[in-house]
Amino acid sequence: MNIASPCVSSLQDAPRPCPTFLRLDGIGKRFGPYEVLHDVCLEMAKGEVLAIIGPSGSGKSTLLRCINHLEPPTCGTVTLEGLSLKGGRVSRQELLALRRRIGMVFQSFNLFPHMTVLQNVSLAQVRSLGRSRQEAERRSMELLDRVGLATKAKAYPSQCSGGQQQRVAIARALALDPELMLFDEPTSALDPELGVEVLNVMKELAQEGMSMIMVTHEMHFAETISDRVVVMAEGRIIEQGPSALVMRNPQHERVKRFLAAVRNR
Repeated sequence: MNIASPCVSSLQDAPRPCPTFLRLDGIGKRFGPYEVLHDVCLEMAKGEVLAIIGPSGSGKSTLLRCINHLEPPTCGTVTLEGLSLKGGRVSRQELLALRRRIGMVFQSFNLFPHMTVLQNVSLAQVRSLGRSRQEAERRSMELLDRVGLATKAKAYPSQCSGGQQQRVAIARALALDPELMLFDEPTSALDPELGVEVLNVMKELAQEGMSMIMVTHEMHFAETISDRVVVMAEGRIIEQGPSALVMRNPQHERVKRFLAAVRNR
């Protein structure tokens, strides 16, 4: 069952359903004979923050990549506020339209080592959005300042820490003005101290109303920052609901075992 977050215009108002911003209908993904995702259905409202958790190999990262069609779904439909893409039936125009609306931050930073931080953030703006170099650099500096890295604009990735490189990657994704941000375990390659830098930026984005889906092993972050937690196992969603409720009082036995294991490490 899908659980939509409520829209509340004031503290006195009763919750009312939000319009669906993103809908996944029957998403499946096969790699040869191996079925990674099985009939995944999910809805989210604009401005909602979803955390996807679950054991390794449960299909979490693959689901993110299916949303923006980095991995085209074998079956099912991704609908992002009026734009619907069906698995195996996507035109180049539809694909570009979808990806212009979605930003993604990966586990690895994927920065160009021969370009400065400023150039890394500016490049896609010029190529994908048609901005002039001056306009792109102005926007890049705004975003680098936002993630606390304006002083690193002329540095190269090798001159930045892992946490700084991941914050550059976030700025690069934001530079295309996405409506939805996807985060695929953005702190998994970082030491805890450096990971906090990245989590703080994500927290600020959530507080500003950015629509976000994050795959994470940061259980406290998932509970306190997201509106809803989605738990996956063996390529399926097995439980979802308000974050504190799922994290503190899970109903599915598999979810209970998973949370007990990660908390007792």
